Amino acid sequence: MLKMIPVLSLLLGSQALAHVSLENPQAAAGSYYKAVVRVPHGCDATATTSLTVHLPKGFTTPKPMPKPGWDVAVETDTSGVATAVKFSGGNLPDTFYDEFVIRAKITAPANSTLYFKVSQVCEKGQIDWFDIPAPGQDEHELAAPAASLKITAGASGH
Repeated sequence: MLKMIPVLSLLLGSQALAHVSLENPQAAAGSYYKAVVRVPHGCDATATTSLTVHLPKGFTTPKPMPKPGWDVAVETDTSGVATAVKFSGGNLPDTFYDEFVIRAKITAPANSTLYFKVSQVCEKGQIDWFDIPAPGQDEHELAAPAASLKITAGASGH
């Protein structure tokens, strides 16, 4: 029984540190990339009801995947450039995990990093996954890290 307590502590501690992330954290410059945004939990033990993925420059012409039970909208700026994809009207209980998908062209240069800021709205509360690490800082040290995508050399196909 004593050995189970530290394991349980580790499991609960790692769950508390879980954050919004991308399934595949790297993509080739010039490729089409399927951003699978992973949502591991809700806010304050309540369900997620809305998720807005703010699109970084270098991630262009997005096409979100329809999600049953959710409304999906692409938000644009005054010039018509897509700036965010909003999934709303759904209900993702805190005890469940889900993924939200957006496909787009990578126009950022190789050896750069794109950061996807994500606003997660829940029945009670909101988490803005907006923190971007300073040069040399580990993103795991941040309280609410934005999902990061490393851009590699060469297109990997369509």
